[in-house]
Amino acid sequence: MSRHVPDFINPIRAAEGGYVIAGRLAFARMKRLLEVVANAEGTAEVALNFAIDGQGIPNVRGQISAVLELTCQRCLETMKIPVTVKISLGIVGSEDEAKRLPEQYDPVVMHGEQLLIAEMVEDEILLALPAIPRHDPADCAAERAEKVRQDRAGEADASTANPFAVLAKLKTGR
Repeated sequence: MSRHVPDFINPIRAAEGGYVIAGRLAFARMKRLLEVVANAEGTAEVALNFAIDGQGIPNVRGQISAVLELTCQRCLETMKIPVTVKISLGIVGSEDEAKRLPEQYDPVVMHGEQLLIAEMVEDEILLALPAIPRHDPADCAAERAEKVRQDRAGEADASTANPFAVLAKLKTGR
């Protein structure tokens, strides 16, 4: 077992050897993730087990955990999103092989002999993120501000007579 997460690995050899990778992977090594998170100094906890299953399929199983700071799309303040992803990936050499994988596996199509660990972890984290990050309405500053605005508007409506009421009285002669 390793506490260091390597940049790349030959997944076929790792599967044949039953290699385990466990450690922390800095967000700084995941360029696409840096474009969406506010905590660039964050890390992901990675636990990956490489093996060959009973059908002879090289695979990677494990878990990725991280706490990401994203921008709420309601109030534009940062919010913490804990992400835990369980992975079960079948390592294949082509799209045709990927189509034949059992349902328990998501495919990792190899283009060469090396698998970039940070890229694989980054893909899994990005897939787990909400499409539109938002606080729960009770926790969102924008939602609270909107409620206050509506409450004040309701109070103003209740205290102010209808401006056309005077015209209605003139029309009816009352």
